[in-house]
Parts: sequence; structure tokens; C-alpha cells
Amino acid sequence: MKRKLVISILSVAALMLVFTLPAFAHEGVGGDELASADSMLLIAMLFVLMTGLGVMWSWANGELKNPEQIKNQMLLNALLDEDGDELDKYALTEA
Repeated sequence: MKRKLVISILSVAALMLVFTLPAFAHEGVGGDELASADSMLLIAMLFVLMTGLGVMWSWANGELKNPEQIKNQMLLNALLDEDGDELDKYALTEA
């Protein structure tokens, strides 16, 4: 699993270099638009790569199996103080 992840990361990095290096070969000689467009493409591909890695990491840790459990745990923790006692300030009282 780890080997496949490393291979996929390296192949995506190699593809990003292959697609953007020609734009940097013409520094300031009429290719400024292409250089900036490739830089934007590189940044967008980096964001997509990081998003994919984050989704794969959360899937591997089991965080996507039951999202309702995480929500309920956060809501429960919001109503407890550091000692684990319930907070009374959120209790509804009628006047």
C-alpha cells in the first residue's frame, strides 16, 4: 500500500514537471502568458493532489465510514468541560 502511494506521488510529480518545464524555458521572451498559465496549472494540480492524499488518508483511517458518529462525538464534547462534567450554561430554562 505504501509503495503504491509513493509511486503514484512520484509519477504525479514527474507529470507536473514534464508539463510545466517547457514554459520556464522561455523566461521573458514572449512566453509570459504561457509561463503564468502553467504556474497556475501547477498550483491547481498541487491542490488536487493534496486533496486526493487527504481523502485517501481519511479513508485509510476509517474517518469516512461513519460520519454521523464523528458529528455526534463533537456535539457531545461541546457540552462537556475539561473534567467531563456537563455544562449548565447550555441548558434551556423557561422564564
